[in-house]
Amino acid sequence: MSYNNDLTWVDLSRQTTSITSSMIALLNQGLEAYNNWQSFRAGRIDADIATALARTAAEVADMDSAMAALKALHDFANNVAGPVAGDRFFSMRKF
Repeated sequence: MSYNNDLTWVDLSRQTTSITSSMIALLNQGLEAYNNWQSFRAGRIDADIATALARTAAEVADMDSAMAALKALHDFANNVAGPVAGDRFFSMRKF
């Protein structure tokens, strides 16, 4: 996306509303996915989940990292937690 000098305030407002609405919805979906994942994990170790899903423990660990990244982004956006060091996109790029 590039900036267009010819946009009016109405155009910019409409564009911003669209982007922010989508972002908020995605952050909330990420939190819901994280909560569902935690419910599914139910305290089980990666190896047990991997066996149940016919995946490797490494793949389950990657999924766990991606879900944790979704939660961290949601929490940061909602002032529940501060920023933490790390590349959240690294975990999510695997899926």
